[in-house]
Amino acid sequence: MTSARLLAAWALALALLAVPFACPRASAPVRPTSLFLRLFGPIASAAASVQWVRVQSAIDAGRPDLALARAETALALDPGSTEGWVYLSRHLAFDRASLERESDPERRARWIRAALSLVERGEALAREPAELAVWRGLILVKVASLDPGLPWDGGVAGMWRDAAAAFERAAELSHPEGLALAEAARREATRERP
Repeated sequence: MTSARLLAAWALALALLAVPFACPRASAPVRPTSLFLRLFGPIASAAASVQWVRVQSAIDAGRPDLALARAETALALDPGSTEGWVYLSRHLAFDRASLERESDPERRARWIRAALSLVERGEALAREPAELAVWRGLILVKVASLDPGLPWDGGVAGMWRDAAAAFERAAELSHPEGLALAEAARREATRERP
């Protein structure tokens, strides 16, 4: 190889190395990836799907501790799965905190708060964070409608205000229905109750 060709090859290599530094970077937030996701790569989502089946079988067997442990593994495998965050939070908010399963309003409120906290955690990781923000609001709407005696800051009106805040967050995340849902929840928060 002649010195001219060697010099041209080096120049090309340096130019290719400089491309990532010269190109403007996207302003989208970088989503953290889990260790499992980095290790399993393209099969992580499939492995998470298998784990969700195992979560349901633990729920069906009356093993909530095992179900929650398996769910955490599934979320670690595929933290971007919006459906996974919805599935687990639905279980916490509507199964674990149901009036049929839990008679103590304080414990029901703790389950609801755990579900809301989980959804908020998912917003930072999921591929569709706006959908999770709407889901958080919908949990609060359902609880305000079906369990008005739940101990909550501000009572039922407080639940509706919290729902409005969740819908506003969805609007900030570009959900097309976010503002309309927030407005409806704010109206419901100010409605007179018997």
